[in-house]
Amino acid sequence: MKKKVVMTHIHARITKLAKGAIERGDIISCDRISDSSYLIKRSVPDTNDGKPQTTKYTTVAAASLLYLLNSLAQSQAQDQDQAQI
Repeated sequence: MKKKVVMTHIHARITKLAKGAIERGDIISCDRISDSSYLIKRSVPDTNDGKPQTTKYTTVAAASLLYLLNSLAQSQAQDQDQAQI
């Protein structure tokens, strides 16, 4: 496969998985910032009581993000399967 075709497939898969993660509330947004990287926005609860949640921004490579989103989706599916048992 040509690199462009592979990257198109990776970006399409990231878009689909990120949409699911946003719907579940795992992340706030996932924006493509170049051909090989994304900017993830997520809300992180503060460990101290009474303080608001913190918004964190993380830049991640496309291949790493695809792996992380796949892992998250698989984990969510396994949790749902365990809850049904």
